[in-house]
Amino acid sequence: MSAAAQPITDEQFAVAIQDLPFENLYSKAAEIENSISHLVRSNEHLQKYIDSINSDESLPDATRQEGDKECSEAIQENVVVIDRQRDRIRLLKQEVERRGGRWHELNKEPNTNGSSGTTSTNGGQLTANSSAGAPRRLTDDELSQRMLERLAEDERDEDDGVHL
Repeated sequence: MSAAAQPITDEQFAVAIQDLPFENLYSKAAEIENSISHLVRSNEHLQKYIDSINSDESLPDATRQEGDKECSEAIQENVVVIDRQRDRIRLLKQEVERRGGRWHELNKEPNTNGSSGTTSTNGGQLTANSSAGAPRRLTDDELSQRMLERLAEDERDEDDGVHL
């Protein structure tokens, strides 16, 4: 990141979200969670690459011990960004609760039948979307998360065609 383009402070972020509707707060949280998951996955790939260098017997000892410094630095930078993004989610949660709302979190938990379902936490109440259960309406959070996942899939598509 360049010195000219520093992220806004937590205080500035808290002020910026004060007037947003609840839907936007949840949408922003889902967007940040998506970003965190991409950074975590990126760090996993970078670490595997570093590990492959460290264990590659065909490389000189000095190279293996040094690893890939750029990848190591990238991992550390990602960790800083992940921490900052988790702080932003905390601030979004505080804003919802400050207004008297309940924070809804999406968690991936395995169902008893072994399949993965989405569990929405609404205060102390849990609602599961089971593959064996009857269809039900999605919460705003679930809908937002699914839309973000679809958008991410669409960005990965190389095809410029029209999709209906």
